[in-house]
Amino acid sequence: MIFILIQFRFSLRENIGKIFLISILLSFVSYSFVEADLLGISPLVQNIIFLIYIWMVLKVSLPNSLVMLITGYTVFGLVQSCYAAIFYQIGWIEGVIEMGTNTSYTLSICSSLTMLLLSAAVYYLKAGFSFIGTRGRVAKKKMTMQHKLFVCYIIAAFFITLFSSVYILQNSNPRYLLVASVLLVVLIFIFYFTFKRDESHD
Repeated sequence: MIFILIQFRFSLRENIGKIFLISILLSFVSYSFVEADLLGISPLVQNIIFLIYIWMVLKVSLPNSLVMLITGYTVFGLVQSCYAAIFYQIGWIEGVIEMGTNTSYTLSICSSLTMLLLSAAVYYLKAGFSFIGTRGRVAKKKMTMQHKLFVCYIIAAFFITLFSSVYILQNSNPRYLLVASVLLVVLIFIFYFTFKRDESHD
C-alpha cells in the first residue's frame, strides 16, 4: 500500500489511517483463508478487496484503481518470487512454501522491507506517476482507444500475476525463477505503458 501511494504520488501523511486499516483487513483475510485451507483463492479475494478499497476509500476511478493495484501487486510478486528463487537455490525451500513456517515469515519480512526500500527510492528520486488523482479533483475525460488498450493490458497483467501466485501456492515444486522472469517481463511493459500514459496526461 505504501509503495502504491508513493508510486502514484499520493500523500502518505493524509492516508496513514487508510494504510493501517487495509493492512489489518488483509491480514485477517489472509489468516482466515490459511486456517480454512483455501490458499488457492486467497490472492483473488484479497486483490478484489484491495481494488474496492482503492476505488471507494481513496476515491480513484475504477480503471485507475486497476492500474494502481496491478502495478503494486506485480512489483510485490516479482520481489517475492526473486526471494523465493534465492531461498530455493540455497536450500531454504524444498518445493512449495508452507504458510506459518519460519521460511514463509522470513520471505514476507524480506519482501516487505524491499518494498519499503523501493518506496523510499521512488520518493527520494521524485519518481512515480502523476496522472492518477481522486475522482473529485480530476476532470472526466473520454477514454480513447489507446486508454482502452492500456486498461486491457493492465487486466491481462493482473491475471498473469494472479495465476503466478496460485501456481506457487498450488504446485508441489514451483519454478520460482521462471515465475520471476515472467513477472519481470510483465512489469517492464506495465511501466512502459504507464510512462506513455503519464506523458500523454502531461
